[in-house]
Amino acid sequence: MVYIYTMGRQRRREILSELLRTRRIGDQDELVAALRERGEQVTQATVSRDLATMGVVKGPGGYVLPTTPLGVDGPGELRIVVTRHVTMIRQADSMVVVRTAPGHAGLIGDALDRWPPTGVVGTIAGDDTVMIATTGSTSARRVCATLGKLLRSEGDTP
Repeated sequence: MVYIYTMGRQRRREILSELLRTRRIGDQDELVAALRERGEQVTQATVSRDLATMGVVKGPGGYVLPTTPLGVDGPGELRIVVTRHVTMIRQADSMVVVRTAPGHAGLIGDALDRWPPTGVVGTIAGDDTVMIATTGSTSARRVCATLGKLLRSEGDTP
């Protein structure tokens, strides 16, 4: 019988953070190879999900970690992910539709699930869209206003 050791998600993300802080990484294949050098048999899909969850973005110079850690507890983290990843917020009766850059909806959905504004019942996140279910159209309007205020607070401190 052969056992393959795979590191836990948290440890893998710590290594990803270290790699991104110490090296210029141009694509996900480089990250997969670097993780494999450290003994982790990881797929590109897993690396892609980790990068999105960590708030990593790809710029002209390669992948870049967020300048403010996303491990902050509370509404401060919600503000950070909204200002960095949301491109559009719109009410649809008792629902709120939030659009993001491709691959970033899960990050927003996770933050909303952890720190839901008043009136939020739950979220469903796809690739670039989060559907927020609320208790009614009045709640949806308030959630839109709350998220819109967070989106406009980009230069403020949490």
